[in-house]
Amino acid sequence: MKIIGLDIGGANTDCTIIKIENKNIISMKKDRGYFPMWKENTQLQRYLEKLIKNDPDIDVVCVSMTAELADGYLSKKEGVLDISKQVMNVFNDKKVFFVTFDGLKTYNELKNNPLIAAAANWIGTAEIIKYIEEDCIFMDIGSTTTDIIPIKSKKECALGHSDLERLSTGELIYTGMLRTNLSSIVHSVPIYEKDTRVSSEFFSITADVHRILGNINEEDYTCPTPDGKEKDIISCKRRLARLVCADLDTLENDEIIKLAKYLETKQICQIYDGLKEVVERTNIKTVLVTSIGNGNLCEKAAKKLKLNVISLDAFMSKKASNVLTSIGAIQMYLDTLDDTIILIKKV
Repeated sequence: MKIIGLDIGGANTDCTIIKIENKNIISMKKDRGYFPMWKENTQLQRYLEKLIKNDPDIDVVCVSMTAELADGYLSKKEGVLDISKQVMNVFNDKKVFFVTFDGLKTYNELKNNPLIAAAANWIGTAEIIKYIEEDCIFMDIGSTTTDIIPIKSKKECALGHSDLERLSTGELIYTGMLRTNLSSIVHSVPIYEKDTRVSSEFFSITADVHRILGNINEEDYTCPTPDGKEKDIISCKRRLARLVCADLDTLENDEIIKLAKYLETKQICQIYDGLKEVVERTNIKTVLVTSIGNGNLCEKAAKKLKLNVISLDAFMSKKASNVLTSIGAIQMYLDTLDDTIILIKKV
């Protein structure tokens, strides 16, 4: 049996393909591709066909999505229906299931209530994390957002389900390692010991900050740059200087480094605020963390609360954790079988 897990996001599509024989995992292929759904959503079918061209013998397809929020769609309902239809056009002869807040659903079931699949990918994530820690808060900072998912007795116990609800409960923080506009994190910054207001232009993003600080490498910088230029350190510093309407001639290197560190600290504070709310509500004292690169922002936020921190890196490769939502979608399907195969186990 060959199973593909897909997580179709607004900016990235994650893919995992596993082959199982006699209850054993024979192979696992993982991939993540930048695909901006806000402008290329009509080409999703073609993109998926290209993604699986070397794996035509797939038996089961498990799909989660967050791309329905992309502004290529007028509503979430329109987005879910279009994304699911394009998926079915590619896999019309396969068993296809969609991750929802009510378990896995077929396309026909989804059409009757499309919003149950909107931004439900974290449900699949919780399904696999429970095999590592039965009681924990899973923290995952991605390119755009940070998920804070409480799990008790192997079941997610989030107070919110939709993005709107999770934004109000501390379980979803719109801050990420790559795509976050820096002017959404701060309104002012210290420059030469003076409180300085920032520009609200799209001059620089968190990828520039974390590239400068060494939290990510150039390969990790998977999204386009705001100015369309390179992703080397000097280019990142040039973009960061523009946050305060400066450049490399008017802002010293040490001051740029200080600015990057300040912005990282403010991101950690954003995550800390959400985590604190979840911890106080659930009384869970253990967190399981993962991140793009090596910035460990979630870990730093958790340590400020004196929580027990476990890194997902101890259980899977960084490449696997980067596509965890697609692995989680597969695990949801495996959990429906009589003989459950666990894709990740606590050692």
